Amino acid sequence: MRRLRFLPAVLIGIAVICYACEKVPVDSKIFVERYLTGTSFTRWPIQSYVKLELNGKDTLAKETIDLAIDTAIFNINSKYIRGTDTVNFAVDQAGENITFSTKPDSTWHIEYLRNSSFKLVHQRNETVNGVTTNYKIEQIFRK
Repeated sequence: MRRLRFLPAVLIGIAVICYACEKVPVDSKIFVERYLTGTSFTRWPIQSYVKLELNGKDTLAKETIDLAIDTAIFNINSKYIRGTDTVNFAVDQAGENITFSTKPDSTWHIEYLRNSSFKLVHQRNETVNGVTTNYKIEQIFRK
């Protein structure tokens, strides 16, 4: 019976935590550019980098690369800097994708934006002999 007294407080606490972790909808190019660059540039440590190879719903290969010390910078001149590599980037009008000027061009989908993190996903499908394989790379950046 004593435990029931704390049940409303626990439920309210869970609701507050869920609300605090709510994903921010990506709605415009300007919002995304300002979020990535901050005032002039923002350092984004790469929390995780995962490469997946999927066949249907089955995972064929999963490679997790530890980039705990790697940091990316998005500056106001639309430059993406990671280590010694610098490439241009552009955000589409809807603010849902980022295209990096690499050879060939690489387009990444913005999975979500939160106050201190965001996730980029790159997918490529390949069909060989009627079997479709999906290659997927996921990066999570966290301040």
